[in-house]
Amino acid sequence: MIELKKNLILKKKIINYSIFLFFVFYFLVGVNIYRDYGISVDEPFHRSSGFYWYLWIIEKFSFSSENLQYLKNSFNKMEFSQDFVNGTYLEYGVIFDLFAVFIEDKFNIQNSQDVFYIKHFLNFLIFYISSVAFFYLIKKRFKNNFLALVGIIFYVTSPRIFAESFYNCKDIVFMSLVVLSIYFGLKILKKCKLKNIILFTFFSALATGVRSMGIFPVFLVLGFFIFDIIEKKIFSLKQLKIISTILISYVFFTYLIWPYLWDDPINHFVTAFNSFKNYSWGGSVLYLGEYIKGSNLPWHYSFVWIGISTPIIYILLFTIGSYKVFYNFLTNLDGLWKNLDEKLDLFVLAFFFGPLIAVIIFSSTLYNGWRQLYFIYPALIYLSIFGLNYLLNLNMSRIFKFSIFIITFLSICINVFTLIKLHPFQNIYFNLLVEKKANNLFEIDYWGLGNAHSINKILNELNETERVSVKTASFSDLKYSRYIINNKKINNIDFTGTSEINSDYIFTNYTYESSPKFEKKYFIPENYKKVYTLKRGKIIINEIFKKE
Repeated sequence: MIELKKNLILKKKIINYSIFLFFVFYFLVGVNIYRDYGISVDEPFHRSSGFYWYLWIIEKFSFSSENLQYLKNSFNKMEFSQDFVNGTYLEYGVIFDLFAVFIEDKFNIQNSQDVFYIKHFLNFLIFYISSVAFFYLIKKRFKNNFLALVGIIFYVTSPRIFAESFYNCKDIVFMSLVVLSIYFGLKILKKCKLKNIILFTFFSALATGVRSMGIFPVFLVLGFFIFDIIEKKIFSLKQLKIISTILISYVFFTYLIWPYLWDDPINHFVTAFNSFKNYSWGGSVLYLGEYIKGSNLPWHYSFVWIGISTPIIYILLFTIGSYKVFYNFLTNLDGLWKNLDEKLDLFVLAFFFGPLIAVIIFSSTLYNGWRQLYFIYPALIYLSIFGLNYLLNLNMSRIFKFSIFIITFLSICINVFTLIKLHPFQNIYFNLLVEKKANNLFEIDYWGLGNAHSINKILNELNETERVSVKTASFSDLKYSRYIINNKKINNIDFTGTSEINSDYIFTNYTYESSPKFEKKYFIPENYKKVYTLKRGKIIINEIFKKE
């Protein structure tokens, strides 16, 4: 008996040390590689957005800034600056971009490369904080450190999520804040304390300050709170106070951190929400080998993208977990849930499928995979761990359970190997279901992360005085690469967009806003020879052609 206790204590210590070492190691990895990633096509826009609102706040409240004139001059030179001045794009959530510009100003960061690298680090830092919250969320639900460790490893090693945690300042930052929101939201469902309500509404408001869909966790928590009241058939003044506190606190924090709402809170929030619900974008996406309008995609678009860009082990365990949670709900004859754990599980299930169903009902415009729905990814991992826990607790032989451990361990090893193999282009990951045919079926580097890498290949071929022109034969703005490339010869390149006919080089990453069959600007003449292909595994990221 004493020996058994010693073994249990030893196992507990090993797992606890493993958890601590994992978080230390993961943080050190992030700190050492955040400069490896290129610049995404969205980042210049978000910097302009942050600048506009930063200057707006300074001028509105007469705040001082030593660099005010420099900031104004910088903003006026930025892409989209006049659009913001003219009132376009103002409904976009700006809290993260605003914070990044604040850091840029206070630390007097003027080198463009440093500006975007610092933002990459901040992006990673917020995701890292969310990973800690997600770990404790899993730990408290399953009361098992091993499952919590597996859950957090799943959470951070999915290749696309791993890569985008460094530069996706919209979807990943939103997802991270949603995780923090849900962490305290689930605490409210367990026990309503004022501290948890304040933290839940604060992080929900921060998420709303990135995307208006940050309101969804608030509606869901209130919905489950009301279901609980209906099920227990008890309604008191205390419960009314809780609902009122949640609503008032959320509205207060949202208004406080979102400058766009300050002039006209109600109408501006409705405008922002409608913009997200059905964003007006006229482009097409390559989906299952065909170019389809982003506003007219089939209902299964998100489901397919989740299925092909997520490690297969996650999908299998998620299927088992979600089925079991739904089965428990259907077979519970006494109410919606038997206990608190089932209540939390049903909440997470609703959090995953609710937005997917809403996208179908509202025919929301989607593009670039399922990135607009990344915020449901934590629910996918939660339900995957539920599925793993269910399998491990089946009344099966030791061999079966040992096999589950081995499969899980090997899957994690494959994930880590994939991260290393694809680095720093994990954003082009597809699982084994479609990897071989991915280039023909789906968009690959829609972020343009490989652009700067390939432009550097051209720069390496140039001498100090040689000048060349580079045409783009795809829907990818190469001039953004200037911001991240630290090479004086970058000024020797003339980026001609898609207009120049006789350029020295032609670049393409095979991403188009419409079918290239009907767009002459994407045609590559026969007198151009392929000189470079950026490739990871079986997937081509981009290619460069040189005039003969």
